[in-house]
Amino acid sequence: MKKLGVLLFAGSLTLGLAACGGEESKTSEPATETASTSGAEEFTITATNWEFTSDKELTVKKGTNVKLNLVNEEGLHTIKSEDLGFDLTVDAPAEFTADKTGEFELICSTVCGAIEDHEGMVLTLKVVE
Repeated sequence: MKKLGVLLFAGSLTLGLAACGGEESKTSEPATETASTSGAEEFTITATNWEFTSDKELTVKKGTNVKLNLVNEEGLHTIKSEDLGFDLTVDAPAEFTADKTGEFELICSTVCGAIEDHEGMVLTLKVVE
């Protein structure tokens, strides 16, 4: 009977470690790299400590549906644009229509280090005619 208890304990421990173990990924891959079901122009923004990069130039024509995905490769980051009205997280892509022309700042809205480094986490989305 004691062997059965030890065996059950070992099995439970193994399952528990398998569920929680391994190297934890700090990234969350976007659901897709292609246009979303809404036909939006889709961009993937990658965040590392104190830097954003995009998979392609952030320029769209006015009236375009836009979808932004965020991948955190290092640290924990979010992206906010007060002018465009979104706060993007890894788990919730931002979708909107670019209905006004101009250059719009996309900033990290999660303080992720020293203020001087954090303030440099800016991308610009250009909306043209």
